[in-house]
Amino acid sequence: MTPAGFEQDTQAGGNPDAAGIGRKAVSLAILSLLAVALALTVTLLVFAAYQYRSQVIAEAEHRSIAITRLLEEHAAKTLSMHAATLSQMEWMVDDLGWERIDSSPLLHERLKAMASQPPEVLSYWVIDDGGRIRASSFEWPLRPLDASDREYFRALKTPGVKPGGSIHIGPRLSGKMRGEIFFTISRRMELPDHQFQGVAQISLRPNYFADFYRSVLHGSRDVILLMREDGEVLVRNPLNGPPDRIEIGHFPDLITTPDKDGFFRAVTPLDGIERIMTRRKIPDMPVYVLYGTDVASIEKSWRDRVLPYALFAIPALGLLCLLGVIALRRSRQAAEAQEALSRANAALEDRIAERTCHLDRALADKEMLLRDIHHRVKNNLQVILSLLELQAQRAPELEAPFSEALTRINTMGLIHEQIYRSTGVSAIRLDNFVEALAGHLNSFHSRPGRTIVIRHRVEPVSLDLNRVVPFALILNEVVSNAFKHAFADRCSGTIDIAVTAYDGSLHLTVEDDGTGALEPEGACVPDRRSMGMDLIRAFTRQIRGEYRFTRDGGTRFDLVFPQQDGDDA
Repeated sequence: MTPAGFEQDTQAGGNPDAAGIGRKAVSLAILSLLAVALALTVTLLVFAAYQYRSQVIAEAEHRSIAITRLLEEHAAKTLSMHAATLSQMEWMVDDLGWERIDSSPLLHERLKAMASQPPEVLSYWVIDDGGRIRASSFEWPLRPLDASDREYFRALKTPGVKPGGSIHIGPRLSGKMRGEIFFTISRRMELPDHQFQGVAQISLRPNYFADFYRSVLHGSRDVILLMREDGEVLVRNPLNGPPDRIEIGHFPDLITTPDKDGFFRAVTPLDGIERIMTRRKIPDMPVYVLYGTDVASIEKSWRDRVLPYALFAIPALGLLCLLGVIALRRSRQAAEAQEALSRANAALEDRIAERTCHLDRALADKEMLLRDIHHRVKNNLQVILSLLELQAQRAPELEAPFSEALTRINTMGLIHEQIYRSTGVSAIRLDNFVEALAGHLNSFHSRPGRTIVIRHRVEPVSLDLNRVVPFALILNEVVSNAFKHAFADRCSGTIDIAVTAYDGSLHLTVEDDGTGALEPEGACVPDRRSMGMDLIRAFTRQIRGEYRFTRDGGTRFDLVFPQQDGDDA
């Protein structure tokens, strides 16, 4: 250390206020950096959680819409078909007349044949204007039965029903003859003067609809409802009760609640579960279908997606805090060590021998630090390499230009790795380095069904750091060029690398037995310039060398350059 430097250390060590201010500044910088890193990590986690929540809700909404449309189509086709059948039944009554219906089983046989076909039909019924059942698909002769107390009969008989008849959907009922649960679709029958003639009615099995709804349910806590426009539930799946219950719910709020974009949230009264509901009305029918998606299941799906990120982020935050504490402690320790060193330098001016011993020890630490720096540079280059590979995978069109950059970055990383592994930090053994670079290039350019062998004969000579980087990048470009062009239409080949020392110069030879690279020099045709050839020219000038390409069956590259830099010589 020079006397001037010693004087500066003495002044720094003698000013404790300045040293304390420096320590506070370093601590504040580290704390600020740690706070920014923590805030950024938490922000990214919250943003990702919000994005996933929106995505999960959108998926549930789209799925509910699709299922509801399917339910609407199924109900519309089924009920419309039976509405048409009711018109046919009215025509049969008009054609036969009540006297013939009472005296002949003809209408019964027709209704019985019709009831045997659709699985959802329980029975067909014809009721006159007084409520007496005149014909059915169950039996003939028909026992005396009265339907005047049924809701569908009272509703269709009421004056004011629009001329031409109308369709009525009745509630769930229990049959008077067999006791089976059903709901009705019925039509008002009229005489030519629009006078009430009676009712044509079809009894439908709710179980048929429930079986179909069971097949389209997505979640175990989702629900499907077939409801009248007054809120009376006709079919519900899951039923969560005995199948022979007549009343299974009356929820007018689910019909009247306004929706937004086809959705509304509601706590379903049948089980008290909050759901996202979709609702669609059956065209030309006083019936609605509703599908409810359990909000708790949506939340669970969202948590399941976010959980892996949270499990990664929480330890990462803890590790970040730990690293920040370690860095803060190290910075303070380093500042205190610097102060102690400054004070020691001021106190040990008269002990030159001991000071020399300290300097030797510091020199060894610096050499270790340099190797550690090269190791960290190599690790950072590997991170950059991984990021570029990820980017190339996401954008296939970048794979080709990225591949050349990846090999160059990896070559520089190999240089820093060789420096880290070597005993010194000022030069690299070329034989070890060329062997490592050849292995990397062979692995990087390997393709299924193609075998390219790299052979190398390198003398155990060392090259200083200022010259090994240009040398390594030249070698990387030449070998990569051979892989890309020399064996384009072949599945096997050999690349020979040789480095020899002669009379203060190094001679690099790279030779392949391929078809020869197209325009290897690049300078022969001015319009054809490549980045690889530009790099070879620039790095050759940097190490004061000369190169040439020759082709005779394969391609040969020769490079001659001084082993020692001219300034050093």
